[in-house]
Amino acid sequence: MRIIAFFTLFLPAVAGAQTFGGIGTRAEGMGGAFVAVADDASAVYWNPAGIATGATFDFQISGGLTPVPVRGSDPIDTGSTLFVGATMPVLGLSYHRTHTVQVSPDRQNEGSGKVQIRTLETSNLGVTFVQSVVSGLVIGTTARVVKGGVEALDSRTNVDVDAGAMVSAGSIRVGITGRNLRRPEFEGPFGPVPMTRQVRVGAALAPRSLPAGLHGPFSLAFDADLTRTPGATGDLRMAAVGGEYWLGGGMVGARAGVRWNTLATEYQAISGGFTVKLPRSVFAEGQLTKARERGDSEWNMTARVTF
Repeated sequence: MRIIAFFTLFLPAVAGAQTFGGIGTRAEGMGGAFVAVADDASAVYWNPAGIATGATFDFQISGGLTPVPVRGSDPIDTGSTLFVGATMPVLGLSYHRTHTVQVSPDRQNEGSGKVQIRTLETSNLGVTFVQSVVSGLVIGTTARVVKGGVEALDSRTNVDVDAGAMVSAGSIRVGITGRNLRRPEFEGPFGPVPMTRQVRVGAALAPRSLPAGLHGPFSLAFDADLTRTPGATGDLRMAAVGGEYWLGGGMVGARAGVRWNTLATEYQAISGGFTVKLPRSVFAEGQLTKARERGDSEWNMTARVTF
C-alpha cells in the first residue's frame, strides 16, 4: 500500500506528450502491456525494477518511427525514438532520445478551435538502481539527466526520476511504474511546457524462465494507465493486453497485442512483433503497430545481446 500511495501522489497531469510507449521492440510488439513483464534493457523505461528479474547482461540498441495524426487529417509530424541500454540485475545504464508531440492544455488557439501542436525533443541519460525489499518484491529507480527543447527554442537541462516496483509470486507478476515524477519543464512559445507525470500498473502470467533470462515459454500481460495524458486527438488513458511465445528454447519469439484509449472508443491499435536469435547470443527484433486513426502506425527495430 505504501508503494501505491507513493505513486498516486503524482497523479495530476498537465500538458503532456504520448503515454507510455515508443521504447522497446518487445514491449511495443505486445501492445505496450509490459510493466509486469519487463526483463530486458528496456525495463529501465517500462519498469526499472524489472532488470532484477532478467538476464545476467542485456545490451540493446533500437530505433523507431511514429507518425502522429490529428483527428480528420493526415499525419502532422513524425515522432521518433532511439534507445541504447545495458543492464545487469542490480544496475542499468541507458540513453534515449525522443521526438514527440506536445499539446496545449486547453487545445484551443484563441478560440479558433485549432489544436496547438508543438514538437518536443529530449535526450535522456539515465542510471538505474534496484533493491530487493523482501522475497518477491523489488523496487527500482532511474535517475535521468534530460536535455530538451520545444520547437526551435533554446534547450534546457533538467534532472528527472522514474521509479518502479515488481512483485513476483510463482508465475504471477505485478508491477507499477511512475515516470517524469519531477515533471521537468522546457521553454515553449506560450510559456513553460511541463512533461506529464505518468503512472501505469500491470499484471502478467509468466510461467518460467528461459536460459537467456527471458520469461516464457509464454507470457500474457495486461497494463492500464492511472493517469491522463493530453494527446493530439484528446486525453489518453491507455490500456493494453499482449502476449509473447517463445519457440526452440528462446531461439524464436513471436508476440502480439492490442491497446486502446479507455476515455474514448475511437482509438484502438494492434501490434505484432518477432525475435530471432542469431549466433553469439545476438537477437534481432522487429515490431509494427497499426491503429484505426488514419496514418497512425509505428515500427521499431532492435539489435540485442543477452546472456
